[in-house]
Amino acid sequence: MKLVNLNSAPGAPLQRKNDWSLCRALGLGLFYETWQQFVGTSQAFETRKVAIRQDRIVAALAGAIHVLPASIAISIAILNSFGYYIGEELAGSEGQDDEKLAGLQLAAKLHELTMQASLAAMLLQYIRHEVALSDGLPFGTLFAGHMFKDVSYLWSSEFWGTANGIFRNKHSRVKLITLLVVCTILGLTVGPASATILKPRMGDWPAGGTDFWINVTSGDIWPTRVTETEIPAECFKEISDKSCPHGDWQTLAQAYFPYWSHLEKKGYLPDSIRIPSTRSIREMYLQIRSETQQYSRLFSVATTQDSVISDSIAETGRLWAWVVAAAWRTKGQPWRFWSHKEATYTVSAYQPIVHTRCTNASLSTKNPSKMLEFYDLRNIETFRSKGDFPLGTTNNFTFKELEAVQTVPSLRWTTVSQPSTNFTALAAVVIIPSSEQHKQGAFACAIDARIAPAKIQSTRNRYKVVTSHLKPSSLWHPAGNDATYGAGDSWPAVSIEPQWALHLNPTLVETNSSVFEELVAAAGLREIHSFEDPANGYLIESVLAAMIVNGLARRKYKHGIIGELNHWDFESDKPACGSWCRHMMPVRGSMGKGGSVYTIPQSARTNATRLTMHATATGYAYSPKGFTTILSIAVLLIYSCIVLTHWGYTIWMQECSTSWHSSSEIAALAMNSQATDILHNTGAGVETSKIFQRRVRIVSVGEKVELTFEEKADQERIALNAWYS
Repeated sequence: MKLVNLNSAPGAPLQRKNDWSLCRALGLGLFYETWQQFVGTSQAFETRKVAIRQDRIVAALAGAIHVLPASIAISIAILNSFGYYIGEELAGSEGQDDEKLAGLQLAAKLHELTMQASLAAMLLQYIRHEVALSDGLPFGTLFAGHMFKDVSYLWSSEFWGTANGIFRNKHSRVKLITLLVVCTILGLTVGPASATILKPRMGDWPAGGTDFWINVTSGDIWPTRVTETEIPAECFKEISDKSCPHGDWQTLAQAYFPYWSHLEKKGYLPDSIRIPSTRSIREMYLQIRSETQQYSRLFSVATTQDSVISDSIAETGRLWAWVVAAAWRTKGQPWRFWSHKEATYTVSAYQPIVHTRCTNASLSTKNPSKMLEFYDLRNIETFRSKGDFPLGTTNNFTFKELEAVQTVPSLRWTTVSQPSTNFTALAAVVIIPSSEQHKQGAFACAIDARIAPAKIQSTRNRYKVVTSHLKPSSLWHPAGNDATYGAGDSWPAVSIEPQWALHLNPTLVETNSSVFEELVAAAGLREIHSFEDPANGYLIESVLAAMIVNGLARRKYKHGIIGELNHWDFESDKPACGSWCRHMMPVRGSMGKGGSVYTIPQSARTNATRLTMHATATGYAYSPKGFTTILSIAVLLIYSCIVLTHWGYTIWMQECSTSWHSSSEIAALAMNSQATDILHNTGAGVETSKIFQRRVRIVSVGEKVELTFEEKADQERIALNAWYS
């Protein structure tokens, strides 16, 4: 047998063979042939070819099929791993995001095809090496390079024939089966993984923020006991001061209770109203217990944010907006948060919440020493067993002591001891005057005040308006969830002294009436003469809840943030965006948490409360957030690691080949091979996997190459750099 050296072989020049190898490796053989016809150098017939080459340059060129898909996979994996914020819209023409995302979807599909081609090339390279240069592989392995992209390959006769086939040792079997399974899994998952992380996602992304300090301790902001001693001195002289417990009662009278008189069956009252503060506008959420509304409730609820927390969020949010605007005007800044659909400023803190429920009683009784009964709103165990809260808590008021001659409802504050927890809670008694049709009566109202954890936030598009996630729509029913209602210590109860509550209901000089009377009048009920009407009790519950939570939330009305901005030039109208701006933006990367923009002496921190404002920007971004994204990143990195390692190994081994690259070439090889009895009765199909278990090799017989199942004396292994017909 005469073997011709590659460098002295007749036929096409070496450069043309290298070009052919590169085009073949990239799947561009047809384009190469067309080009040869165009320049007039095409071949009229098939020439002899080198089956397997040993050439480092050609090996590097043949492995180029891995470079583009692996580079893209690594790039988008890194981009998502570190995170990159894009903005309100994708780059390019405005208003064309749908077309841009569709283009990225198409690019992801093309990327999938190139990655599958890369895996196929790697798998075929391994199979060629084992079949032509080693001891052979099971017959079913020859088809793996074309079948692995389909999940059904894992339960095909070819695969199980390969798995149970004849190998030279156990190590070869494990290595091949592992490679086939990994390539099949990657072939199925690299496409979805690329589509998942190639397209940026619209979402809320961390955009910096800052720590800040309020000049009052947390125990003072959220106390478990409220007394008269903390009321500002001016509230004893001037009742119009907004820092007083009854401040802004006019907002309640104008924005909420007037809807009561228009409430129809199965109707609704507003879920929220806005209460002004020094630097912000707070939202107060209310739910009233009413049979006329669509859903029945166990009690009336009111909650709102503390004014000092609300003002702090509005102020730090204003500074964040100033920084992103300055970053937009300054070239070279890495932050793009000036482009956003929305920006949100969030602080995790607490806020007061008040539940109220009243029961009625006639004061005209033969037993004047009888005491009023109140609901025990802290008795969750009784509620769960009987479906309602128990009555029975009393105070020192007797029916005789409550009798009085009056024409309008009057409010008295008291305390009750709740037997279920030995807790002394604020309570209220509203005395209803008698009329010609109705006897005198009273509403005994239990009050459950608490401080509850809440995410308090403001947004850029609703500047200065502060809201929270703690809304009464999910708070009025305590069944089945201790955390929802706040049983135990998860929502600490607040004990309120009646002396403090007196400042919720001062007498108004202009009208010679109380705040409570004005709020009831705003609901269209200047005079209540029926204590037997449940609707009157529902209204009183809502009035009491709104009054108390309004007072609790403005206890630290005149406090605020302390400290100075780092390197702020107070003498300049347009101060430079110095270190405080950098601390407002993400400390690491283009997205993430911020630092602290304020400089505060250590001595001032002793009697202060530290909180953190987290800013988020709504827009498009690449981010590792989410299990699906993390899994997609892992899939693409595993794929890249495998194919690039394989490419490096083939360059080191200086081995490459583009022979038997397709099913048609394998068929041509089989037709040029000597017939064998092993494939007897398989011309019309293969029923069992036993055929695929037989070991097969590619050997040289003279200057020909053949596919054989048998060992013969005239067969030799394929030689490197040898020409075969």
